Amino acid sequence: MTVDAGPDPVPGPVQPSLPQRPGDPWVETRRLVLRRPAETDLDDYLRLHGDPRTYAHAPHSMPSPERCRERLTGDLDSWDADGVGYAAVVERSSGEVVGWAGLRVKDSDDTELNLYYRLAHSWLGRGLGREISRGIVAWAIEHRPERVTAMVDRVNAASAATATAAGLVQTGTRLNKDDPPDSEPMLYFEAPTVEPVEPAGIDGHLTDAVVDLWGRVNDAGGSVGFLPGAPRAAVAAAADRHLADVVAGTSLLCTLRDPDGTLCGLGFWEHSRGFPYEHVAGLKRLMVDPGAQGRNLGRILLGGMVGIARRSLPAVELLRLEYRGGRGLGDFYASAGWTEVGRVPNGLKLSATDYRDDVTMVRRLDGGPLD
Repeated sequence: MTVDAGPDPVPGPVQPSLPQRPGDPWVETRRLVLRRPAETDLDDYLRLHGDPRTYAHAPHSMPSPERCRERLTGDLDSWDADGVGYAAVVERSSGEVVGWAGLRVKDSDDTELNLYYRLAHSWLGRGLGREISRGIVAWAIEHRPERVTAMVDRVNAASAATATAAGLVQTGTRLNKDDPPDSEPMLYFEAPTVEPVEPAGIDGHLTDAVVDLWGRVNDAGGSVGFLPGAPRAAVAAAADRHLADVVAGTSLLCTLRDPDGTLCGLGFWEHSRGFPYEHVAGLKRLMVDPGAQGRNLGRILLGGMVGIARRSLPAVELLRLEYRGGRGLGDFYASAGWTEVGRVPNGLKLSATDYRDDVTMVRRLDGGPLD
């Protein structure tokens, strides 16, 4: 398997369910906890949004204190109405509210979730915006049906870089709904999508794309069943076996695509193994295009696949995977709620001198504890 596993800070497990009450945790990362906001957050909200240093790229958009109160009320209301919204960002070690970030359903388009992130000026430059946005986008792809989008001022290169690092792609420009018609349009970003492929969708074009991607991942050193340089025919034969299982209904192919339709990643859920494994699905061949590494796509693909399993595999309760040691994949999967349950030291022999651990991890589909 190969994924985008770093090198930025590793997110903590995504919460399995929505926060039900103000103050409940929502998304957690290694250094931060995003929690549902409460009325008592007003002072921190005013402090964060009333600092002109954080609006250097768009000073005209800095809200007044009264507008801050209205916005916080809107954030509270959005959680009640939509089950998602903007959240208080709390730094773990200090307990300080260091930012405001999250997702809001767009008033003009209920098929979109707007990604938002703002940090206190004293906390800029530490990679927290990247950590926040990557965790939020991965959560959204797993849990929500809407497209994730973001709008960024043209001059705000740092914010655009954060959106890109979270996995989003610039697809055009748009005016903010609150801006006058003669304003300069903002950069418009969209997140990739993770979708299941129906058996009828398995055709020659898709098969070729799968084999091409698999070959690139393999030649880049990915742990996807072969060593670099394996013949295309061998890779194609393995892909054919997996796709035949999809057509037979015993496996589910999930594809990760950029907004323009480019195939960036894929993975399979093997299920329907029969008694006593009806409740188990195995994650197989998770891979992301080597040319797209660094864009959070591994987290997006894995989260999206868990969401697909939750919606499309009603008999499944437990998820299982095996991976080749030596590539740091254990930390990546642990960050998404997976637990190591078995390890065979040197259980895999790749060459006369290259031995790797054979590792098994599992997680409950609902994200709850194993015991």
